[in-house]
Amino acid sequence: MKKLLEQDAALIAPLYAKAPIEFVSGKGVKLRDTNGKEYLDFTSGISVNNLGHLHPAILKAVKKQQARFFHISNLYPNAPQIELAKKMLSLTKFGKEKGKAFFCNSGTEANEAAIKLARKYFAEKGEKRTEIISFINGFHGRTYGALSATGQEKLKSGFGPMLPGFIHVEWNDEKELKKAVSSKTAAIILEPIVAEGGILAPNKSFINLINSLSKKNKCLVIVDEIQVGLGRCGAISGAEKFGINADITTWAKSIGGGLPLGMVLMSEKIARSLKAGDHGTTFGGNPVACAAGLAVVETVSNKKFLANVEARSKQIKNGLEKLSKKYKWLGEIRGYGLLLGITTEKPVADLIKACRENGLLVLRAGTNVLRLLPPLIVSEREVALALKKLEDSCTHL
Repeated sequence: MKKLLEQDAALIAPLYAKAPIEFVSGKGVKLRDTNGKEYLDFTSGISVNNLGHLHPAILKAVKKQQARFFHISNLYPNAPQIELAKKMLSLTKFGKEKGKAFFCNSGTEANEAAIKLARKYFAEKGEKRTEIISFINGFHGRTYGALSATGQEKLKSGFGPMLPGFIHVEWNDEKELKKAVSSKTAAIILEPIVAEGGILAPNKSFINLINSLSKKNKCLVIVDEIQVGLGRCGAISGAEKFGINADITTWAKSIGGGLPLGMVLMSEKIARSLKAGDHGTTFGGNPVACAAGLAVVETVSNKKFLANVEARSKQIKNGLEKLSKKYKWLGEIRGYGLLLGITTEKPVADLIKACRENGLLVLRAGTNVLRLLPPLIVSEREVALALKKLEDSCTHL
């Protein structure tokens, strides 16, 4: 039988540059390939497997719900969906503000919904506000609305005109943001940390400006928590960690524990502008994914759990600092929690390949940043081993 990579090339659309590895099993922070080689997974499925592979709480929740039913559609109440909404609302400011939740299948769908909800809110008020302001280097998804909001032109090449009404501003550029906000602005959408685009943190004054512009111009703020939130940055909410006054937040990736799940949390005033049929989804918030999601959220929201995230974050940062002193082509250390990166003057792809050969899976962010996204359950010993593998890879280069 042909290897998976050959079969993949013959059958699957070539939309990903796939590495020549065939994984057969995984547990915790580790993956194993067909040759029995073990890898430390510091990608977490691009921040999806925040509890690692085969976490017992997720397995138990999924098995329990599968014994009942997989799907009943959103035409009927759904107990796992309600419990997950209740839990997420209680962990954010929206619980105190009588906010509501909407479920979908992915991050791009969550952002697509958020854009629609922002415009719908003003339409119901009789105001012609449709402009959405987003940021260069930001990433919000691949569907047309989410892609139009994404501030990376390379991702739009060849797909024709984007949706009208989107304005892109340089990250942390206060003058440009002031000019962009007007009476036509429906919402400002941002990631608390620009993750995919280079792990760029916001200036405090920049966040203060977003909050003041929103208040002064009565526009909404949408915060994309999809990669940053749910413990990844060391807190449940990146918006609340950085003090962003969000009207809408979007969630996906890790919230499903490996199953497709997306979520939008919204303030009461947004929910009041909606009626049945304004938006929808067939599979969004299905009972099995929501059962898994509830297990994830209950685990991550434990204070001791988040304390480990901060401890391992410091350990990795200290290790990266030592490496940057030893290898002069390594530079700035970026990020919070377990969303971390380091700039490199050598090609990132070469460093990723060297790490993979040494049994460490890592990612790229932006053009010159090596990104580390270990599962949030990673241990002190596993971090030490990963740093050793990274050092060996640097020595090889």
